[in-house]
This record gives sequence, structure tokens and C-alpha cells, in this order.
Amino acid sequence: MEMITQNERGLPMGIIFDPSVEHRIMVCVTPQKSCERLIKRGAARARELGGEFCVVYVNKSEDLNKDLKQHKILLELFEMAKNLGGTVSILAGKKVYQTLADYARNNQITHIIVGKSLQSAFDVQKNGEVINPLIKAVEKNGIVVEIVE
Repeated sequence: MEMITQNERGLPMGIIFDPSVEHRIMVCVTPQKSCERLIKRGAARARELGGEFCVVYVNKSEDLNKDLKQHKILLELFEMAKNLGGTVSILAGKKVYQTLADYARNNQITHIIVGKSLQSAFDVQKNGEVINPLIKAVEKNGIVVEIVE
């Protein structure tokens, strides 16, 4: 499975999309089985628009030692993305929304698909909110953010 990694600034280590493709869909995942629906939505949106999609996971430095169950789920999600015609990128960054926004800008992403967060108020306070800051960071670039329930 081809995986493309990026540095802390979100600068690509390899070319992800065909430069002639107009619509580029980025699907943001976490190690949860429920993210399968996001990947399916991204693949469907890419087909509808005649574009390409990639699945992106942000690995925060303190997340490097995730338990095996979460690694297994991520690998299943990545395999699903590849089977549906997508690519996979694992990014590293402390601020998830900023890492995603940088990646989107650097790769001329046109659509971002995210799942509605099921985080508790404590998790949001501890780890920070992702969706609203992400929308704010990319809206000036004309990137459409779709939140899937």
C-alpha cells in the first residue's frame, strides 16, 4: 500500500494528485470504524465530480504509541481507501486543524469531508476543537467542508 508522509509543516514528500484533476477531495479520519462512512462519502463525491480523493490521518506526536487495536483500524481504513481508488497520507502535527488546513492548501484540495465529532466537552477542552477552526482556516481558499453526521 502506497502511503505518502509529510513533515510538520504539511509540505508534501511526494505528488498526491494528478495535476490535471480539478476536484480533489480530502477525507479526514481517526482510528474509528465509523470513519468507513466518511471514506465511502469521499469516494462517491470523487466519482460524482470526476475527481480524486485521499484519506488523511493526523498523528500527533504523543499519539505515536497508539494501541494495536487503533493501528489495526487505521490499516483497515487505509486499505478500504485504496480499494475504492483513493490514496492515503499520514501527517504529523500538534494542531490537527492547522495540519489539515496546510495539507489542503498545499495540495489544492477543493472539498474536505469530516465526521461530526463525538468528543466530550472534556476531550474538546483537552485536545482542542478541530472542525470549526478547520473551516475558518480553509474558507478563504474556497475549500468546501462537508460535515457528515
